[in-house]
Amino acid sequence: FGVAFVWRVWTAAKTGAMGFLESVYRAITSNNKVYVSVIFVGAIVGERIVHSGTNTLWEMNNKGKLYKHLEGTVIGGASADDE
Repeated sequence: FGVAFVWRVWTAAKTGAMGFLESVYRAITSNNKVYVSVIFVGAIVGERIVHSGTNTLWEMNNKGKLYKHLEGTVIGGASADDE
């Protein structure tokens, strides 16, 4: 993202909310390199957000049932033969 992109976004901030959004849209779509970069970065960031959200929900719904929660207590813990 070059100086021209930052300048276009900065000047749009003076024109209000709708002008700002329009300016950001024009700054992103004015150059194919920037447009493709925004798509790739958005896809990667979106994937990480979805992954972390679903992982958190899975952990919350299965608390005490997963291997990592049982390791050392039920699985791999001391047995009656060890005494």
